[in-house]
Amino acid sequence: MAKSKTEKAAKAEKTAPKPFFDPDIARKIWLAGVGAYGRAYDEATDAAEKFAEKANHSFDDLVAKGEKIEDVVRARISKAPAGKKVADIVEDITKKTKDVAETRRAALDARLDDVKKSLGDTFAPFNIAAISHAVEGLTKQVEALTAEVADLKAEKAKKPAKATEEA
Repeated sequence: MAKSKTEKAAKAEKTAPKPFFDPDIARKIWLAGVGAYGRAYDEATDAAEKFAEKANHSFDDLVAKGEKIEDVVRARISKAPAGKKVADIVEDITKKTKDVAETRRAALDARLDDVKKSLGDTFAPFNIAAISHAVEGLTKQVEALTAEVADLKAEKAKKPAKATEEA
């Protein structure tokens, strides 16, 4: 009979349902998620680097092509009868554009300086150093007034005492 009980216990143990939550499985799920994130990050980084390389190469190619076209256009303009006039007009427009850009930049800088000054004046009351200096000045004034009040009280206390001594 003892044997049958141990056999039944072993059999029951084998057929017993497994726990609902297995920490090892949860950890593996977590690690799989972290691994997926790492893989996605690596792939995105690689793709971004490849794109940047291609973009730089494409930009360089476009600049080179633009320079060639510019040279061809300049050569055609210089050969044309009105070429000198066109070149002068382009140069004049370029100069005017630069002047306007410089003027606007100077105006923008002046406006930015005005805004900075205005903000500085607006937020000046919140300047800790200025507040600290003002508080120190007020503290000295309060101390001086307190000393004057104490002196006046002392004088007042002496006068009635003299008046009672004379009477």
